[in-house]
Amino acid sequence: MNYKHNKEKVIKKGMELFWAKGFHNLGINEICKETGMTKGAFYNSFESKESFLLTTINAYGELIVSHLQNELKSSKLKAFDKLIELYKNMLTSQIENNYKGCLVNNIMSEMGSSNNAIAELSAQQFNSFLQVIEPTVKDAQQNGDLSNAISSSILTEIIHTTFFGFLTRSKGTKDSGHLLMTSFLNSLKTKTDENN
Repeated sequence: MNYKHNKEKVIKKGMELFWAKGFHNLGINEICKETGMTKGAFYNSFESKESFLLTTINAYGELIVSHLQNELKSSKLKAFDKLIELYKNMLTSQIENNYKGCLVNNIMSEMGSSNNAIAELSAQQFNSFLQVIEPTVKDAQQNGDLSNAISSSILTEIIHTTFFGFLTRSKGTKDSGHLLMTSFLNSLKTKTDENN
């Protein structure tokens, strides 16, 4: 299929390729073959493979932010239960995604220490995820379900960083890890529900 006249489709295909293969295992020839672009058209549109990756990270980040917003706003559950449901759904979706993890997490792991531009953009995207999740964590703190001993922003970072760890682990174990994540979240609770 030739994507060369539709930049959005090219970026989506690139996102899928980087998500599945990473940066170093994906060459320009394969990108061009999969998108239908010539090398000239590719370099004219994106300048380099790194620039193309940065473009796909931005697009992926926007999708994830939208997904997080929809998940957290549409749920009628209490804040803490929204968090349980959110992470359970994201981890069990790994089965359908063949345990590919998260593009931002994967690229952070692969290139975060060797490429400043990619490290900075990955960190920005990670922070954008935290900004969406933090109000729910704060609500759970205000409801008394999560401790107020640390700020909601730090607690959100701890929770989501732990989630990224489970994503990385699930790639090797082929286990979604959602039961472990649920156990971790429950360990942060400040009170015990009679129903649990």
